[in-house]
Amino acid sequence: MEKQEIDRLLEADLAHQLHPQFHVRDHQDPVLFVRGQGALLWDAQGREYIDGLSSLWNVAVGHGRRELAEVAAKQMEELAFSNSYTGYANVPSINLAERLISLVYPNLRAVFFCNSGSEAVEGAIKMARFYWHLQGKPAKTTIIARREAYHGGTLGATAATGLPAFHKGFGPLAEGFARAETCYPYRCGHCTGVDDCDLACADDIEQVIVDAGPETVAAVIAEPVHGAGGVIPPTPGYWPRLREICDRHDVLLIADEVITGFGRTGRWFALEHWGVQPDIMSVAKAITSAYIPLAAFIISERIHEAILAAPADAKFMHGYTNAGHPTACAVALRNLQIIEEEGLVANAEAMGDRLQRGLRSLLELSPVGEVRGLGLLAAVELTADREARTPFDAAENVGGRVLREMRQRGVISRAKGDSILLAPPLVTTPEQIDRIVEVVGDAIRAVRGV
Repeated sequence: MEKQEIDRLLEADLAHQLHPQFHVRDHQDPVLFVRGQGALLWDAQGREYIDGLSSLWNVAVGHGRRELAEVAAKQMEELAFSNSYTGYANVPSINLAERLISLVYPNLRAVFFCNSGSEAVEGAIKMARFYWHLQGKPAKTTIIARREAYHGGTLGATAATGLPAFHKGFGPLAEGFARAETCYPYRCGHCTGVDDCDLACADDIEQVIVDAGPETVAAVIAEPVHGAGGVIPPTPGYWPRLREICDRHDVLLIADEVITGFGRTGRWFALEHWGVQPDIMSVAKAITSAYIPLAAFIISERIHEAILAAPADAKFMHGYTNAGHPTACAVALRNLQIIEEEGLVANAEAMGDRLQRGLRSLLELSPVGEVRGLGLLAAVELTADREARTPFDAAENVGGRVLREMRQRGVISRAKGDSILLAPPLVTTPEQIDRIVEVVGDAIRAVRGV
C-alpha cells in the first residue's frame, strides 16, 4: 500500500474512531494490519509479525482459514440471520449447542448464546441471581470476584473485574459485588510461591462469604488462569479447594473461560487440569477463532432443571438481538471441527511446553523475576530487584518499552504492567515459538542493557 494512502487511513482513524481502552497518546503510531496467515500478520507496509497474543487471545486456528470464510458465505446465502428468541430456532445454533455440551464438563447441560465475553459474563451473573430467585432465596445476590481478575467491559463485568484501572471514571460501579484475594504465588501475602502455598488465598474467599453471610451470596466468579490480569495460573490445590468452599456454603461457582476455553491451556477447558466442574461457565474468543463474534454461557443440569420448571410468571427475561446468530454458529461448528481434526489441543500442550521451557531460559537475565503459564498462555514478569521481587517504577514503563522493542523485531503482544503476556495461536510452529522466545529476550536486553 502506498504511504500516502496509509497516512490518509491513519489520519481518518484518529479523527473518527475510538478504540478499546483508548488514549490518544497511545495511538500515535498504530500498526495497520492488512493480511494474516497462520500465526503471522502483515501490515500495510509489508512488514511481517508473529501474532504473539492470537490478536486478543482469540484467533486459535490462525489467520487466513478459507474454510471458515466459505462456511460463513454458505450460511449467509441460505439463512444469514433469524430471530432466536423464545418460539423460534435455527439449525446451526441447535447443532452448536449440542456440540458444545459434548465437549464441556459433564455436569453442564444448556447453552445461552450471545456476542462477546463481556456479555457472557454479564449473563452468567444474571443467571446465578435468577437461579436463587427460582429457589425461593432472592436475598442470594452478591457476586464474589477476585483481585487481578478481568471479566469484561459491561457494567456488571466491570464491577466483577479486580483491576482498578478499569473502574476509573465509570463509577458508581454496580452494586452487589464483593472483592476477595486471588492466587498469585509470586506476589502473595501468605506464601512465597507454589512450594509453600497453604491455600490461604482460597480461604480468604471463604471468609468473604462468611462475612457477607452465605444466605446473601449467589456465586463466586473466577478465571481458571488469570488472563489480562497477568497470566497467573493457580497452585494445584486451589480450584478443588474453591469448589469445596462453594459447595459447603451453597454458593454457585462461575468459571470464566473466555480466554482459557477451547484448547488454550492444552485441554479443551482449563478446569480439566484440576478435575473441577463449575456450575456456570462463560466462553467466547476461540469459539469462532474470532472470525465472527460469538460467545455463550453454559449452565449446569440443576440450574437448567430449575429454568425448565419455572412458573409462567418467572421467565428468564434476558436476551440479545443476535443471540444464536446462525452464521456465527455455523462458523463456530467448523472452527471446532478444525481444532479437533488438526489436533490443536494437543499441539497447544506441546507448543506450550516448548514456550515455557524457552522462556524459563530467560531467567538468566537479571530483570526477569518470574516465568509462568499453562499451555499456550505465558507471562514473563520483569522486576527491578529479583531477590526482593521489587517492581519497576511505573514511570519507567519497562513493560511498554519491551513491547515496542518486540514489535520492532517482528513479534506483537500485550503487557500487564511489567508482565509480558503471550498466547500465540494454537497452530504456531516450533520455529515460531523459538523466535518468540528469542525476540522477548532480545527486547529485554535492549531495554535494560543486560
